[in-house]
Amino acid sequence: MERGLYLKDFEPIVQPREFLETYPTKKYYVVDIIYPLPLLEVDLTDSDHLNAAVTTTESAEIEIDDVYLDDGEISHMRIIPRDDFRITWMGKPKARVYMTTRNKAWSIPGIDDPAGVAIEFLNLNEIFQFEDTEMYIKVTANAGSVDPARLEFFGYRMIVKEISSVPGGVKPTKIPVEGYPGASI
Repeated sequence: MERGLYLKDFEPIVQPREFLETYPTKKYYVVDIIYPLPLLEVDLTDSDHLNAAVTTTESAEIEIDDVYLDDGEISHMRIIPRDDFRITWMGKPKARVYMTTRNKAWSIPGIDDPAGVAIEFLNLNEIFQFEDTEMYIKVTANAGSVDPARLEFFGYRMIVKEISSVPGGVKPTKIPVEGYPGASI
């Protein structure tokens, strides 16, 4: 089976004893073991807890600390906006925009968004979480208010060990663990 990002069949980008290189902080790791991460649902508006509706069309910058990992861990996850909203901004950490090009921040449509291009194959948006690198997002309602706003994550946790360099002739798999350093938005 072919391994890679954004494939219909989701599996870890690497296997145990393979090498990773983090971007933009160029560090090398060897994967020791891989665990599955079952579905994690995050209620962004916390309306279930408040027992009330939230009537705003755009959220503040919300920290998603539920996905933070321990030292020596990297996760490879798919991210799915479950309700009728879009993720319109993501910072990893807050000062580094994750989904951007030179002049524009991009958005991830929700499953209920009828015009959403990412609905096919249950949303193929993949991210990497390195240890406790901060993750912030902002969401905007497609119609009405941002309530409910459930965001779901699932994937794999890789226990890794930092190494000074990779063996000669081996090309490590590069993964982005922070926002792009050249982003100007």
